[in-house]
Amino acid sequence: VTTEIVENGIEYTVDVENGQKTGFFLDQKYNRQAIAKIAKGKHVLDCFTHTGSFALNAAKGGAASVTAVDISAEAVQMAEHNAAINDCSDVMHGLQANVFDLLSDLYNKHSREYDFIILDPPAFTKSGSTVKNAIRGYKEINLKAMKLLPRGGYLATCSCSHFMKEELFVKMLQDAAHDANVSLRQIEARQQSPDHPILWQVPETNYLKFYIFQVV
Repeated sequence: VTTEIVENGIEYTVDVENGQKTGFFLDQKYNRQAIAKIAKGKHVLDCFTHTGSFALNAAKGGAASVTAVDISAEAVQMAEHNAAINDCSDVMHGLQANVFDLLSDLYNKHSREYDFIILDPPAFTKSGSTVKNAIRGYKEINLKAMKLLPRGGYLATCSCSHFMKEELFVKMLQDAAHDANVSLRQIEARQQSPDHPILWQVPETNYLKFYIFQVV
């Protein structure tokens, strides 16, 4: 079952039956706008693209090129469909790949193809017992992205897991930057959209961490 929606002026076909969650992650609406504001002229790598939402906001923001990556062939197909209905196929293309492997391959090739990398992974942990493994996963992709980016390049990175606490996520980013031998200039620190309210008496509602950095 698919339906048509519009967010930030961008049209999407959403698979509400077979897609992840409800088929679309509405909690990132304003974070996508933040991406669009700094995408002009950039060569963007959107990792874990799902329906192509960050990629499309970057394309509509004037990106020079956008590569939308997902391990799911169906997700890549949907992202490319969404690019087509928004007249963005000339700028944005999909790529089916394992993000961990792709980032490693790009680094091993000394690629300087991208100057804006977006990391919007699924929750690497859904319980307190797997947080340590999750930290390793988050650090691996962020470290590789930081190494790939040129000085002055941009990194957008987030975690949607409640169990990955803010202080753990920040510490992971600090460790990744140290190991990558880069410094991070924070552009924005954001959370979920206000229609996903944070209730102070319900800690689970405070779950989304979203940062935009410039690598310096």
